[in-house]
Amino acid sequence: MFACVCLPKPVLIPPYPSISAEPYQGAGILFVEGPVALAGIQKHRQVVSGATDPRLSGFGGRKEPQDIDWVHTAFRETIEELFGLEDVSVSLVQRLRAQVPYRASFKIGEYWVLQSSFEDLKTLLRIASYHLTSPLYSKMPLTLEDLIVRRNPRTNSEIGSLALVPLVPAAVDVNFLEDLKKASA
Repeated sequence: MFACVCLPKPVLIPPYPSISAEPYQGAGILFVEGPVALAGIQKHRQVVSGATDPRLSGFGGRKEPQDIDWVHTAFRETIEELFGLEDVSVSLVQRLRAQVPYRASFKIGEYWVLQSSFEDLKTLLRIASYHLTSPLYSKMPLTLEDLIVRRNPRTNSEIGSLALVPLVPAAVDVNFLEDLKKASA
């Protein structure tokens, strides 16, 4: 006589950590899926003391006075570096914070890292496409493939090319390095 409407169990997504006055120097986002992470080439910055050659890097940077907390810094810096922008609105950061689910975070010294999935990256790309235009893309990317392949970095871009890298650090074969040098010449 009675019909049971069985709904799937809701997926609970934990909220971002509350805003705190805990001191920090910077923050960023690490996009990870399975055995790989998204990385960028910092080609025009001194990343390691004394070195100016291109280095693989994640996305993030220093805290700025207008940043609300480390999560704000992480989103702002990531948007700046992914899209080659200098000004990211607080409203965009708040929208990302509301729609990109919190997964996990960790701290290395005074630097916070927000860990996100490639699905979260797609959400970020979708939201950014409504709010931004980028000098690095003729059309705002909506997929990981477009983000990597259709990128057109400028000589003054903080982050040049993007790549998927293995989570396990590995030395690069010398012959492969030579192949890469010849291909980029």
